[in-house]
Amino acid sequence: MLVVEDDDDLRDAMLQLLRSAGYVPIGAANGSEALQRLREGAPPCLILLDLMMPVIDGWEFRRRQLQAPKLAGIPVIVCTAYREAHDMGSLRVEHVVGKPIDLPALLDAISRCCARESIAAR
Repeated sequence: MLVVEDDDDLRDAMLQLLRSAGYVPIGAANGSEALQRLREGAPPCLILLDLMMPVIDGWEFRRRQLQAPKLAGIPVIVCTAYREAHDMGSLRVEHVVGKPIDLPALLDAISRCCARESIAAR
């Protein structure tokens, strides 16, 4: 699982939460770093994506991800304080979780996405 979040403290907390839930997450501080990590390693079961970040924001990251055949199929959950729902449709994501993050809702959405991925891989 890849956590793309520019706030260091929030990213670290999310990584710790995911590890304690049994996942093996990696972090990226912006969209550029996330694209680099995706190109270097095995594709994750899921990407948790913030939208408002420096360097490459979440919208641009998602546009580039969808254009890359090896990356396009990785599901994305957006975690954001951005509230304009009409802008989210173009992202084509699995789920949107608002900030502050509702941890049980986030873990439930992650569980559903990663379960689908492991079923599809069989």
